[in-house]
Amino acid sequence: MSQHYNRFLKLLERWPVDQSKIGRDLGQYLRDQLKAVLGGANIIAVNDERLFKQYQSLENIVNDVHLRAHPRSLSSTATGLTGEQCRGVLSSEFLEEVNRK
Repeated sequence: MSQHYNRFLKLLERWPVDQSKIGRDLGQYLRDQLKAVLGGANIIAVNDERLFKQYQSLENIVNDVHLRAHPRSLSSTATGLTGEQCRGVLSSEFLEEVNRK
């Protein structure tokens, strides 16, 4: 099972953690799930085929496989904001500010 753990660790090294989304970041969630599934006493219950498929899917995301296969022709989003503006709106600080108001 350590082979799976090492492969996932190498994959997650390439998956950044967004510090502006503490407690809501996908990279951190994936790291927590890896510890829960492969780092605990329930290692025997892990389905190798399912785990391999999950690894392949995450690797496709990290390597931008679908982004390269289907490039975007526009740089804006459905809201009309840029990617950087969307990141700012989704940050924890912005959500805290909205909740205060």
